[in-house]
Amino acid sequence: MEEYKLRPGARARELLEGFLVEYGLAPGDRLPSERALSQRWGLSRSTLRNALSLMEEDGTLRSRIGAGTFVAPAKYTRSLQGLLSMSQSAAGQGRTVTTRLLRLEQAECDKHLAKRFGQMLGYPLYKIVRLRSVDGEPVMIETSYIPAGRVPGLEKKDLEHQSLFAILEEDYGVIPREGDEKIGITYATDEEAALMGVEPESPLFWIVSTTYDQGGQMMEYCRAAARPDRLRITTVMERKLEGAITEYEA
Repeated sequence: MEEYKLRPGARARELLEGFLVEYGLAPGDRLPSERALSQRWGLSRSTLRNALSLMEEDGTLRSRIGAGTFVAPAKYTRSLQGLLSMSQSAAGQGRTVTTRLLRLEQAECDKHLAKRFGQMLGYPLYKIVRLRSVDGEPVMIETSYIPAGRVPGLEKKDLEHQSLFAILEEDYGVIPREGDEKIGITYATDEEAALMGVEPESPLFWIVSTTYDQGGQMMEYCRAAARPDRLRITTVMERKLEGAITEYEA
């Protein structure tokens, strides 16, 4: 049987990934020069450069003009299991979330939001737009909508230094119990690009989530645009077999 051979670009990436593991390179460590690596593996500079570029795009590496290529910080991981605030989730990973409040304003339900909340057109909401960073690196822009009648005086709360979920629970007795989330792809607007440090039209995760309180009422509708090179989304899958036989008899 003929041996399967990797394409040059795929082989270059495999060699680079193996190099990171073999030498235990950590975030911030510098890789050898392109010339040294291409000579080490007998690769053309263009093939190696393409592999390095792809690993930069997916957030594994970072290059600095005049300084070289470095191992990038580990991505923030967002699990689809459980219902944690971003601050809680990051703290569990030993990471720190910082928040920049971009907008906090009164809004009204348009047709889309009225359908989401099960309310009439014009139903009053709070619209909260925040830039969320992990360890100082911009990761996502979240736009949340919350029924204004349930959270009077929300504009007086410190939404830059306190978790929104914590404020809702501790100050208003609105406790998040369950939710759903849908994930797609969008492209960075000029404003999003400037805030998150990417090029306009760069692909981003598009995360739409709905959260319900302890009484089953919808308490938050949120849309987030996130950098895929700084965010990893994980889930756990379980196969359920109907009528599975767990014991055999002779």
